Amino acid sequence: MVMFNHLIGRSENGQRPHQHRRNAASPNETDATISDEPASMQVASLASERVTGAPLGERGKQIGGSLVHYLFGASVGAVYGAAAEFQRGATANGGLPFGTAVWIAADELGLPLVGLARAPTEYPPARHLAAFASHLVFGATAEAVRRGLRGA
Repeated sequence: MVMFNHLIGRSENGQRPHQHRRNAASPNETDATISDEPASMQVASLASERVTGAPLGERGKQIGGSLVHYLFGASVGAVYGAAAEFQRGATANGGLPFGTAVWIAADELGLPLVGLARAPTEYPPARHLAAFASHLVFGATAEAVRRGLRGA
């Protein structure tokens, strides 16, 4: 996903945003196309500030952002796996509807609503396409993992 987003993820002026972060891209930067600081890094820094009284530095944001990113993905994936146990229709189309739902709920609605991203209308279509494609891959991967774990 990161490589895909890096291929199409450039800002409006053709430059890569936050290039200093992109050189050592980590999973928390799967959006790779949004010039804002990734939401996972913002959340990690806010959590640190609440606990320690100090925000995270750049390296701490990278580590904390990855942790937040993985925890969010694992949590949402676990909800998907549980839903699949009770509603077989949840696994329709190889997890693609699930990935789409996560994209809409988290990226398009959730992050802007809680102030971790600007309004969706403030980003060019290429950014939405990259995020959408990444979430489709996430949905398909969640379904593949679920099937592997269930032996189905």
